[in-house]
Amino acid sequence: MSGFPRGGDALIAYVLQVGEDGLHILRAVHDADAPPGLRVLPAVKVLRQVWVQQYWIDEDGRLRWRGPTSSRNRASRRTTERRNTGKASADGRPDPASARVPWSGMEIVTPHDPEARYSQKVTAAGQRDWIGYRDHQTETCDDTGPNVIVQVTTRPAPEQDIDALDRIHQGLTAQGFQPAEHVVDSGYISPDSIHHAAQQWDITLFGPVRDDPQAGKRPGFAKQDFHIDWQARTLTCPNGVTSPPWKPTLGDGHPRLTVLFPRKACRECADRLKYTGNTEGKGRRVFLMPQPLQEIQTKARTDQTKAEWCRRYAIRAGCEATVSETVHAHGLRNFRYRGMA
Repeated sequence: MSGFPRGGDALIAYVLQVGEDGLHILRAVHDADAPPGLRVLPAVKVLRQVWVQQYWIDEDGRLRWRGPTSSRNRASRRTTERRNTGKASADGRPDPASARVPWSGMEIVTPHDPEARYSQKVTAAGQRDWIGYRDHQTETCDDTGPNVIVQVTTRPAPEQDIDALDRIHQGLTAQGFQPAEHVVDSGYISPDSIHHAAQQWDITLFGPVRDDPQAGKRPGFAKQDFHIDWQARTLTCPNGVTSPPWKPTLGDGHPRLTVLFPRKACRECADRLKYTGNTEGKGRRVFLMPQPLQEIQTKARTDQTKAEWCRRYAIRAGCEATVSETVHAHGLRNFRYRGMA
């Protein structure tokens, strides 16, 4: 569009003028003399929410523009109404330099599809950014007969794959397609999800559990090399040193157990670097999950290094091919419709 400001003060002035125009409409709609039905029109609701997301009014009554979005949707952020990178003033208003738009799970990014959301995903091919939704397909993978897609779940784009798992299992169960074993990729797998699927749906979840993220920095001994005494609440290292009783803690909002080995014992250990991966003379700190989850993680990490596990998991290749076909042959990522439905 010719004449559209590219940046700087001209862009800010333009955006603020658009904001004033939108406020003029909203004030007119909510005026006491306006027909009440105007306030509940879907378009008016969208306009109001977008303006709340993009603008705010400072203590002097001036319209301000919030900063641009740049976030990933994390569970710890979903209860936060908006980002604020700076301190608020005494009256609770955000500092103009640090006010930000809402998290991507809440932000309307296009008035043409108010349910569409922005998301980004890091894959082997690089980072992918899109506005829309996530699609989860479930297909049969029995040894005999054709593979058939039996269930599709559509969720908001920022929602992680693992968060959709319960809805997928609920849908499969309601349709009479509850599997004895559900083969999934690593995005759906954690000790918690494996345990929940078994307890809630009587479904065996099968897929790769994430390896220890610090394993590369701390070669030698992994957590599964330690002996856990659940009755005494202690951990014994491969060289026979036993920790004091562990203490309960939280990790990402979930109950965890923190084990700290004696500093003196670790300093004197010839295999210290294999335990701690540092040269600061600290005792090894190990985080455990509650017993059922820890046992699941330990077993899964051990099993998935074996050839038999890889042979079993190879059956999932058919599902990956289906996803590729729906994307490249049938335009899955190019929406023909609007809304979650």
